[in-house]
Amino acid sequence: MIFLANQSSEITYNQLIEDLNCKNEYSDHFFYKELYSFYLNLLYAIIQNRNLVLVDADWSLEEIYNYNVSPNENISVENSIKIKDVKKLSEAISNSNSKITLFTSGTTGQPKKITHSLQNLLRNIKINENQSNLVWGFAYNPTHMAGLQVFLQAIVNGNSLVNIFNSSRTEIYEKIKKYNITNISATPTFYRLLLPIEETYPFVKRITLGGEKSDKKLLNNIQKLFPEAKINNVYASTEAGAIFSAFGEFFKIKSYLENLIKVEENELYLHKSLLGKSEELDNIKDFYATGDLIEWIDEENKIFKFISRKNELINVGGYKVNPNEVEEILLQNTKIKNIKVFGKPNAVLGNILSAEIVLFENQEMEESEIRNYLDEKLQNYKIPRRISFVEEIGLTRTGKKLKQ
Repeated sequence: MIFLANQSSEITYNQLIEDLNCKNEYSDHFFYKELYSFYLNLLYAIIQNRNLVLVDADWSLEEIYNYNVSPNENISVENSIKIKDVKKLSEAISNSNSKITLFTSGTTGQPKKITHSLQNLLRNIKINENQSNLVWGFAYNPTHMAGLQVFLQAIVNGNSLVNIFNSSRTEIYEKIKKYNITNISATPTFYRLLLPIEETYPFVKRITLGGEKSDKKLLNNIQKLFPEAKINNVYASTEAGAIFSAFGEFFKIKSYLENLIKVEENELYLHKSLLGKSEELDNIKDFYATGDLIEWIDEENKIFKFISRKNELINVGGYKVNPNEVEEILLQNTKIKNIKVFGKPNAVLGNILSAEIVLFENQEMEESEIRNYLDEKLQNYKIPRRISFVEEIGLTRTGKKLKQ
């Protein structure tokens, strides 16, 4: 059975186990240039109950210096634990005492180091017969929380991973067909890249979205693209891992979390017991402010939806504009494939609202058409004053839209 299909290579589980059993050293700060070598180092350290720091392959020299990391210095291990088969591999991972340090994405400031026990990362991982024989389309950066969670879900169940991160639309569809991918977990931005719909894929059984706010139009298009798939929306963070999941845009606080979650002035707070470890998090008395704003749909039954990140609100002449609201309305237009709304500093208004728009192929629009479309749906101060049509939206290392 295939463990990893990556570019032109395919690694089986038998090859993975053989390579793991041949190792006697690992790097605790591993800068990966190739995905299989990264996973081999990660798994070996986990099996040997060693701690790891996951580092982006494209870190600059300045970032390396700031975090005082020593890339790829090998640490020898005496009497390495050996693995007999896939079942023993799953057991070794599930029982590991490793701690893994990740870095936040850095989209709102300098990345922060967060350390989790592997047991904390495994708390929402499902291991049962229903999870066997799955093929995962891997569409996240492997060194960040979402990528790590998908990897763990797949590896402890002996599933196959097909790398489609940073692949073109054509390549993604080719791999979905070639490997009969059953599960895909990715950002809303990733799924928008798959539009427009030209063919459907009924053998895909589960679609998961996370990392960004999605919208109803996108969810409807995903359901058309993958007609037999259950669509799952996940809320996770580097600080806490996966916390909520929902079928659609409405989340529910489960009973066992009610005393560990609170909302103040529409901002979501998590109890420190749900968090990993860092200098900043260790100084929190009780609850951590996530910076995520929510709206209650049914407060009595603890049902809510996410609105935006607190620091994404844009001050326009004293008004607070939620860029997600503007983006959602624009994405309802059938000519628009993707959109990014952001603020440009302005001495008078604080910010001028700006928009970058990607149109579907063979579609045309003028700025005036955009403004007329929004004029019927939004207050004047929420309508972008600067509009540009672009070929693509810039992405972060984690595959999310790059906010200005």
